[in-house]
Amino acid sequence: MRKSKAEKREIILRPWEYPMAAQNLSVILIQKRVRGMLCRAAKGRQQVTKKVKAAHVRSPMQQFVATGRSFSDERGFYTFVATKIQAWFRMQRLRWRGTLERYPLYHIAALQLQYAWKAHCQHKLYQQPAHGPNSAMTPVNRAASCIQTAWKSYTHRRIFRYYRDLLTFRSTGDPARMLRAINPSEASLLDASMGAQVRFRLGGLAFPPTIYYKIFTRKPVCDLGAFSPKDYTVARQSAPVSHSHVKRRPGQSVHTTYIRVGNSYYRARQQAEDTRLWYRRLENNGWRPVTAKVLAEANADPIAQATGSRRAVNGFHYSKVVRQQDRERARRHKKRLWMQKLYTQGLLTTADCPENDHEETDKQPRVLFDVDFEGENWEAEAEEMFQWASALDYDEYVDNWVELGRTAATDGEPE
Repeated sequence: MRKSKAEKREIILRPWEYPMAAQNLSVILIQKRVRGMLCRAAKGRQQVTKKVKAAHVRSPMQQFVATGRSFSDERGFYTFVATKIQAWFRMQRLRWRGTLERYPLYHIAALQLQYAWKAHCQHKLYQQPAHGPNSAMTPVNRAASCIQTAWKSYTHRRIFRYYRDLLTFRSTGDPARMLRAINPSEASLLDASMGAQVRFRLGGLAFPPTIYYKIFTRKPVCDLGAFSPKDYTVARQSAPVSHSHVKRRPGQSVHTTYIRVGNSYYRARQQAEDTRLWYRRLENNGWRPVTAKVLAEANADPIAQATGSRRAVNGFHYSKVVRQQDRERARRHKKRLWMQKLYTQGLLTTADCPENDHEETDKQPRVLFDVDFEGENWEAEAEEMFQWASALDYDEYVDNWVELGRTAATDGEPE
């Protein structure tokens, strides 16, 4: 749909309403202006103007004399010309600054160019040897490089704190409104009946980190395999099964059950249901980056490619009760691994053997937090150890991690 100049200007001045339209429109307008400037410059070099301007252009000396000065005042003429040049340069800067203030998207483009140029210069600088007889860097350059490294580490910490503070909200904010500024095409798909939530996380393979988002649903969504897991379109003919020789097919599992007869228990092997022809649930909802780059596609991100591919969900059962049991079993297993790693690597360290002991003895682990109850400050040490141990609550840690950077649900109901 064609837009007027006023509508285009309104879209560019308010990029938070239609971000993709503002970015694409800004790119088109920049290309249009640059193409026009290049065409006019080429035409001016090739053709010679035949028309003479009607207005008479006065030289700088004539303008200087018109102000009441004399031709012999060379010092005053130099000052006059310098003032004219400074005024012209200041006017050009004010015009360009006004253009930048009218179109805030130019600041993003300038930051991207500056970041790319700095990275290119630093890459060329680090390729040169810093020390040694063949070093191309002088002591002054090495000192400047150390200062730049310290300043870069400081700015990186500030940048990380800024990104970290952006994701401190918990179950607040309208997910549809947030998604409208990131991906307007999917914002209209969020319905109140699905109980959708958007989670934001930091990630990426380079610094500064990239903010990723993912859409989660709390309410059941009707799909093909929600109530009918089997494929009834395939006609199968099963032969009568011999009870004396039960053969297990690929895709079937055998469970051991115990049958009670009186006071005796008998072990029986129960063959599970065949799940080879069941529908497979495909996951096509990965973590996608929140990017402001016009030319970079969201699907080109390596993390988006790794998490957003159409892969089958392992162990997805059509029954909600079975899925809840599987999630609880996976949560307990993850907690067990977390506690095992904590107590084996965090609490215990290896005690070195004395140097005068030549016998080969195994290294005995010692406790990192060992309270000496015979000392004077044993109460403070015990209190510190108690506070540290109280903070090792895995369930609280997981709940805090899940709630961090999560919007409210579309249905408005608390979880």
